[in-house]
Amino acid sequence: MLRQVMIPSKESSTFSIPAEYYGKEVEILVFPSNKTNKNIDDIHKIFDKHLFSFANYKFDRDEANDYE
Repeated sequence: MLRQVMIPSKESSTFSIPAEYYGKEVEILVFPSNKTNKNIDDIHKIFDKHLFSFANYKFDRDEANDYE
């Protein structure tokens, strides 16, 4: 699968097709994207609330494998 997001600056644009698609039927869709910077900012706000630092974490293999 190939997905390319671009902002065209003229009526015609070009993009590269991967070699594995040569000789095969492909479908090309062009539609306006709903993605905006506001959506990205909202996602960052959600994840910023759940930040966790692993700086002082030490993995204990024996404790992880203790099945009692």
